[in-house]
Amino acid sequence: IFIGFGVPLLFVFIKWSVIGRYDAGRYPVYGSYYLRWWFVDVCRKMFGRGIFGSHGRLLSFYYRLLGAKIGAGAKISTSCEIAEFDLVTIGEFAALDPDSVCRGFGVDNGCMLLGSVSVGNDSSLGTKSIVAPNTQIPDGLHLGPQMSSYDTGFEKCVHPRNATYNKMKFPSPNTTFTLIGTAIVCLVRVCSQIPMLMVWYCLLTVPWLSDQKFDTVGHAFQWLCDFRRIPLYLGIRYSKKFCEPVLFMFASIVLKRTLIGKFEAGPRGTSQYQLLRYWLTNELFQKDQVQAVTDLIGRHFELVSCLYRLLGAKVGKRVFWPGTHIKFSGEYDLLEIGDDVVFGSRSTIMCGSSDRLEKVVLCAGANVADNCVVLPGATIGKNAVLGAYGLCPANWFLQESSLWFGSSAGEPIMLSNGVTDGNATNSSEVKHLCKLESISEKMNGDASTLRPFGKAFYKHEATYFVLPLWLLIPMTIAIALLVCTVHAFPLIGAIHLSGAILYGAPISMRNYSYNYSFVTVLLVMMYSYCLTHFVRLVMWVVIEIGAKRVLIGQRKKGVYNWDTSSYAQRWEILQLFQKIRKMKRHSILDFLTGTPLMATFFRLHGCKIGNNCCLWPTGGDPFPVEPELITIGDRCAIDDGRLVCHLNTRGNFELSPLVLEDDVTIRRLSKIQKGCVVERGSMVLEHSLVMTGETVEAGSVWQGTPAVCLQAGV
Repeated sequence: IFIGFGVPLLFVFIKWSVIGRYDAGRYPVYGSYYLRWWFVDVCRKMFGRGIFGSHGRLLSFYYRLLGAKIGAGAKISTSCEIAEFDLVTIGEFAALDPDSVCRGFGVDNGCMLLGSVSVGNDSSLGTKSIVAPNTQIPDGLHLGPQMSSYDTGFEKCVHPRNATYNKMKFPSPNTTFTLIGTAIVCLVRVCSQIPMLMVWYCLLTVPWLSDQKFDTVGHAFQWLCDFRRIPLYLGIRYSKKFCEPVLFMFASIVLKRTLIGKFEAGPRGTSQYQLLRYWLTNELFQKDQVQAVTDLIGRHFELVSCLYRLLGAKVGKRVFWPGTHIKFSGEYDLLEIGDDVVFGSRSTIMCGSSDRLEKVVLCAGANVADNCVVLPGATIGKNAVLGAYGLCPANWFLQESSLWFGSSAGEPIMLSNGVTDGNATNSSEVKHLCKLESISEKMNGDASTLRPFGKAFYKHEATYFVLPLWLLIPMTIAIALLVCTVHAFPLIGAIHLSGAILYGAPISMRNYSYNYSFVTVLLVMMYSYCLTHFVRLVMWVVIEIGAKRVLIGQRKKGVYNWDTSSYAQRWEILQLFQKIRKMKRHSILDFLTGTPLMATFFRLHGCKIGNNCCLWPTGGDPFPVEPELITIGDRCAIDDGRLVCHLNTRGNFELSPLVLEDDVTIRRLSKIQKGCVVERGSMVLEHSLVMTGETVEAGSVWQGTPAVCLQAGV
């Protein structure tokens, strides 16, 4: 009850006590107002929303408690990020999709910017879209996926059809069927936790001090400090990490094959049973649940393909799956993936709208890069590429070997039209080209689709020893065991350290009959936990930086394909060690964001960072993965901007450095690609993509995907 209700309400108290009402304006970084904002934002991430995040109406009520103005009938996804609540206005019957952002924070020329944001009445905000500070979505407009509030002037970006791809607009079952679905999901969760409950049962019933009366604090410490219980403490954490996700997925697959059944293209069913099927699919196959399984079976490899086949998808051979998994709408029967397809991280694929279900087809050799959105009915042709921040509209066909990226006015930008049957020169012509050959013939790989990853891992044509899957999985599990043990240390260590402080270090000499006051025990436990948590932080830094230096060393510019270089394999192992950053819902780095400690941490990784920088104050997804190739000048401000020094087009992996000069501003959801130079005093606005090798001129302002100059430098 305290965690579900008390902790979120405690955050409400902290917010109103520490910062009161958010006021629009510009504030110095590291000034008093910034520090109060930072403390409240860290508390927001740490405390969570508890029971208020379980239902839309409760969530709206909670945001109103925090100061947001939310109209009747508004629907807000639990994964939509809302903060700076007093500056947020959401109109009646508005809909905010998963992975959208509606908050009043930004960075601006070395300052913190707070500005109002609003989504009007009967409006909607699509997935991976953002409302920037001091902007709005007017009444009745529907901002589509992969867009920003700067795009509201384009008709296609705010077309009513966009609302049909907003999950919050999808029909849902009535209360009775929702309760039935909730009971089914709860049953699946309980079944997945049986191994953990069995370990708990063993912990409570083992005969060690089983006759203990627990009438004093000393008796409780005597029971807890028995060293024979440590393996059982660890067993609880291990079973949650390894057994729970696998059993949850197993039970979900059984439900998919028995109760939910197969999905077919056509109008979306509207009966209560049909709506229950869609609801269960959305609850059981969320990205985090799929990710938890793929993290155990090898994120990029064949067992992930096997998992998708069990879920109903048609998946070819030698598919390279992403490290951070796809966010998929759940209708796996409508997903077809050919041989040698390459995925980037954090993309979204949708097979359904509010009124129809359609197939999504990725032909052999297709490449869906990082942070893309693919809408229902889309077909990505053989060897076609949808580049970073790409939007593939509904029912589009990206021609064989064509190259696309980003989106402008609701359509992707074409760099190359590939193999066509005519003289198409722009997206409007290419999208209507007829698919003369059968799509099924384009699903099979050949010499033109075989990627370096497929050559190395499946064809065994690499110039070095490639770890086989039967070695990779035990290695993955062993590293995960190490990470679990490190994160279990603070609590176990605090219990034993508190016992030593209160009752003496030698266990054989302890006298547990002495009864301390509750306040004394609480203070000792808090001190002990702070000390053991600090030890965990030291272990994290030592393990992560040590693994990086042993496995990678110093990164350099070059080409590192899977078949000619062991770099990709070593990087994959390093990323397993870097999971030590993760603590349940958050990363350890989430508590350092926006502080000078972020610069210190990345300097330890080799990043060249100047003075007085404000780095990732609202978080990073992802944080830089090649920090030694990045140069950041003095007084730079980067807010959840992606600094990426690699490119993996069609499986060809390249590294190049990028440079941010002094006084540069990178705003939320913007990506700076390899080889870029962002010159002194320039600014890249929200949801922008600076293309590979681009130079952002000094003092200029850029925005868009791809980013274009809106204001030239002075």
